[in-house]
Amino acid sequence: MLIKPLTSAEVKNAKSTGRDYSIHDGFGLLLYVTKTGFKSWRFRYSHPLTKKRQTLTIGSFPEFTLAEAREEREKARRLVARGIDPNEVKRERHNERIKKQNQTVEMIARDWVSKRLKEDIRENTRISIQRSVFYYVIPLIGHISIHELKAHEVINIYKQYADRPTMLKRIISRTKNIMDHAVNTGIIDYNSLAKLNNAFPSIKGGSVASLSIDELPDFLKFWLNTKSHPSVTYSLFFQMLTMTRPNEANNATWHEINFDNKLWIIPKERMKNKKEHVIPLSCQAIDVLNKMKKIKKGDYIFYGARNFKKPITNGAKLIAINLSQFKKRATPHGFRAMSSTLLNENGFNPDIIEAALSHKSGNAIRDIYNRTTYLEQRRVMMQWLGDFIDSAKNGVINTSTGKKGLRVVNQ
Repeated sequence: MLIKPLTSAEVKNAKSTGRDYSIHDGFGLLLYVTKTGFKSWRFRYSHPLTKKRQTLTIGSFPEFTLAEAREEREKARRLVARGIDPNEVKRERHNERIKKQNQTVEMIARDWVSKRLKEDIRENTRISIQRSVFYYVIPLIGHISIHELKAHEVINIYKQYADRPTMLKRIISRTKNIMDHAVNTGIIDYNSLAKLNNAFPSIKGGSVASLSIDELPDFLKFWLNTKSHPSVTYSLFFQMLTMTRPNEANNATWHEINFDNKLWIIPKERMKNKKEHVIPLSCQAIDVLNKMKKIKKGDYIFYGARNFKKPITNGAKLIAINLSQFKKRATPHGFRAMSSTLLNENGFNPDIIEAALSHKSGNAIRDIYNRTTYLEQRRVMMQWLGDFIDSAKNGVINTSTGKKGLRVVNQ
């Protein structure tokens, strides 16, 4: 039976008649009109395998014009000719769209965090990962499908942290980790946020804020007279006396301290380089421990004010600093840089300083040597540092004692 093709006018003028009816365009395409006047395009065909009559709904009119409906019909006819059911293709595409819509940043982020936490990482790293992902990344972009992420949109969202470069850097790093995980698991083909940090020049290769040595007396006068919990006050002071990283001091436990030999032995699990770190304790560092021993409540030396079963956080120290005139001029981590500068300027052997900082030299044999044979030299150097900080606490910058110990330390 020869069917006359429809015209655009016929399609537009098709009216409801109080019953459902169809008008045909040819080659299986028809316009279906309901009794309420709703119009939709349909394609009728024989299933390529069962030969049963099937109907594919293309879409409604006028969302699909006559020309567009014919294009979809031809696509469907080609599929049938190749033995493929158009309805199965439509269902697969629909399911794929639903799947992609459900593959949100939050879903991928939780999967990445779960995988990361199963690895052999330090407790502080675990806390940092969970905090940055669950407190920042997910609330900011977790609801977006990972397939729909646009770099410029994420940049605009993250701009609210532009004045907090350290936090911003961590958020961007976690975001890139999550995107790389999505690539590695085959969810997306490429990381569209790989260059995200380029939009924030202020966080490229930045260094932590560090006070000058001349400012130390004023800082110590302020710090040792704050109304902070003793754990907060003495944790930072102990960190300065031992040249350790903030989290190494925050998480110090009593069983790590050898009072007889005046040593603090940090297990490898807590160290950034996964190597045990032995620190000679100055008289001033021992004095801090004795003060904390008087208010001891649990395993942690510097315990939380609200929960003594947990250590203090770095944020507790930052809050106190940021409420002072030293905001953005001092950070807990910056005192390592200050001590390194001080000791280098006073002629101490750079290898001994690096060993005290638990830095890697890039030479594994040399690192082992530094950690063992430099212990006594570091004991002299750490006491010199303790005496210097003690003098600074009393308002005096005194480097004269350094020369007395240089010959012993550098031998």
